[in-house]
Amino acid sequence: MNDSHANLTLGLIKRRREVTEGITLDGEHLSIPEVVAVCQDPGLQVELSESAVHEVELNEKYLQGKLKDGLVVYGINTGYGGSAEVRSWKLEEVQLGLIRHVNGGMGRVFPVHMTRAAMVTRANCLVKGYSGVRTLVPKILADLINADITPSTPMRGSVSASGDLMPLGYIAAAMIGREDLKVTVGGSTKGCRVALDEAGIKPLVLGPKEGLAIINADSFAAGVSALAVYDANLMLMLTQVCTGLSVEALHGRTESFHPVIHKCLPHIGQKEIAQNMVKILDQSKMAITTLDMHLPDKYGVLKQDRYSLRSSPQWLGSVAETLKDACRRITIELNSANDNPIIDHRTDTIAHGANFQGETMSIAMDQTRQVMGVCGKLLFAQFAEVVNASLNFGLPPNLSGCDINMDWGFKGCDIAMAAYMSELDHFVNPMSNHVLSAETHNQSVNSMALVSARLTTEAIEIVQMMVANLLCLAVQAIDLRHLRNLVLNEIEIFTNDHPVLSQSFKDIEWYDLLFQTEIRAAEVVQALPVDCRDDVKDQLITKISTIYTSACSGAIDCSELMGKGTSKMYNYVRRDLGIPFYCGQHAIDTWLNKILQAIQSRNIETVLEQIFSDESLKEARGNYAA
Repeated sequence: MNDSHANLTLGLIKRRREVTEGITLDGEHLSIPEVVAVCQDPGLQVELSESAVHEVELNEKYLQGKLKDGLVVYGINTGYGGSAEVRSWKLEEVQLGLIRHVNGGMGRVFPVHMTRAAMVTRANCLVKGYSGVRTLVPKILADLINADITPSTPMRGSVSASGDLMPLGYIAAAMIGREDLKVTVGGSTKGCRVALDEAGIKPLVLGPKEGLAIINADSFAAGVSALAVYDANLMLMLTQVCTGLSVEALHGRTESFHPVIHKCLPHIGQKEIAQNMVKILDQSKMAITTLDMHLPDKYGVLKQDRYSLRSSPQWLGSVAETLKDACRRITIELNSANDNPIIDHRTDTIAHGANFQGETMSIAMDQTRQVMGVCGKLLFAQFAEVVNASLNFGLPPNLSGCDINMDWGFKGCDIAMAAYMSELDHFVNPMSNHVLSAETHNQSVNSMALVSARLTTEAIEIVQMMVANLLCLAVQAIDLRHLRNLVLNEIEIFTNDHPVLSQSFKDIEWYDLLFQTEIRAAEVVQALPVDCRDDVKDQLITKISTIYTSACSGAIDCSELMGKGTSKMYNYVRRDLGIPFYCGQHAIDTWLNKILQAIQSRNIETVLEQIFSDESLKEARGNYAA
């Protein structure tokens, strides 16, 4: 399990937390969680590795020597793209003209954290020493990051071939101090020159190839992809936990995760998800943990769980494998020389190519977005099953926690879930096949990687909302399942003492007795002789009211009845986040936003670490040992 998706994600979480002061860029070891950390905390500092700086210096000297020899190199003393047939030895003007012509954006701008991701990624790629730039170029990028200066960067306009020219062009514009450019500094908007002056950063005077080296790469797509895939991994973990909670809410079976099933179809991801589910539900008293073959048959009762529970390992297995591969590809991209031409002083080579073509990122993001849709479908199916009184095995309609004649519980959330899923279905369509020729047909194929990455972040936001919705619903369902058991136990006691009440209890739903105790108790005792009705009614009201009061006051705690993993999430939602049992107090949106904030701030990582740790996994391995 060392190379499992769970271990990969736990490693991402651990490394992000380890970055407490800053990171060092060397062109070789920038990781996905480091990008996330720098974007999440503007106080973190970025510095350049001394050894990498030395290689950058050698690389720039090599290029300068070739230019002194009169060598014509694309993008330095030529035009660009389909205009590369023209020549000029006014090298700075050529670079300035490049930046000027790609500063043609408009409209909505990227969030600051996404632009920071592009900046740290581009700085790291430049310090590899294959771009022919001075050390000053990645250093100014690092200085901007450290001063929390982020250019206002238009969200649209990149085809991610010849790199992300337009958005990276605005980063270049900030580096050279474009006077009318707006930048964000610590949440405030300022003019670029003012911000640079206040930070003590001298604007860059572009040398040969330096404008091209800054913009002629897919580093914006790679940076945003790193942010997206980090959160996508968390979504898969949370989807597994939601599945465990749904199993318990529906009194489902752990049989679906029995190792013999997954030994027969041994896809790596499927086997891991099944093992994780065994761990998450280990020691659960709310799930059926005995194989059905060892239980007495009951006519009219399903022999197996419905697909949203039973097939979850098969459904999510490919998600785990896809996300692992996406992380691998993105990590390579973060640490690559992806501009053009490649300048290699080590082998005396200047080679014209197309490492800026971001197709790998485009496919990685298309696939990541697709598997987020897969997670969403499962969450949607589970929500629909848990909330529906026709499918949830005895829970109240809409999971209402009070009189169902006047309260409709999670019905609004049920409707919203359909809206989320429909929008997510739209987002999961691929971007990489929507390609048009651009730039006088020189850019005849274009990856659209940045658009794909941006759409993926939007898809992930929807999945985060779906997870928040289901977490809130599932803990409500688990409490109601427990309340059902308590009420039915009291009914059994009263029926044993007064057998004549048996039919009266059968004629009402347990939750009607719980939510309308006095009315229903009065109805039930009509079967008794008149002289004992009031006594029995008072006893019944006292018992049932005590149960309901304990639920509404927060005294009910189901965690000891739950699995090792599900109990941790239950406690996190109920105790840490303070989400109470819903009994008609007020609108649910306040609680949903609390859960969503915990997910989006990544505070929920703490409980995921507890659930998916190696120690927890080892403890659960013996669940089906016999």
